[in-house]
Amino acid sequence: MAERALVKGVWFVTARRHLLEVHGDTALQAVSRAMKPDHGRVLLEPLASQWYPEDVFQDALRAVMEVHARHDADLFAQFIEACTVLGVNTFFRVLLRITSPAFLMRKMPGLSRQYRRNDWVCDVEADERRAMLWWRNVPYLADRNYRLYLVAMMAKCSELCTGKRPTLTITGHGDDWVKLQVVY
Repeated sequence: MAERALVKGVWFVTARRHLLEVHGDTALQAVSRAMKPDHGRVLLEPLASQWYPEDVFQDALRAVMEVHARHDADLFAQFIEACTVLGVNTFFRVLLRITSPAFLMRKMPGLSRQYRRNDWVCDVEADERRAMLWWRNVPYLADRNYRLYLVAMMAKCSELCTGKRPTLTITGHGDDWVKLQVVY
């Protein structure tokens, strides 16, 4: 039986903080209202240490795409990237700058266990030029917003390592899998 997918509350804390600091309370309230009522409360009062159902995260991505980004994939990616930078504390950013993107990419399966609980699989092949990441058993990948989130988050992580923008390509995807190439 599949494990119930959960996401750490730190993402909601970070998204809330970004919305408030950059776009104001009106933007936070608008995104929250666009979510299901019990989900919107999570965005308004998240606990970083709490584990929330993945459905709440999916609903938040949908609300950000609809209300904040107005269905613009570039604006959505900018939001996710800003949250990624905000969510990575200063010490970790220093560590990212002294490590290679290949090392970071190979650590993605373990790193994801720090903020997600699920039975998803992530395989990685990485060298000093590029990485291929393959996520499997992830039913949420049928949702375009999840794929956009993944690309934006991985782009910013790689950029934090190298200081330059990587090229990311989804080389294939299905309802529960995606293959992503990252050229750094």
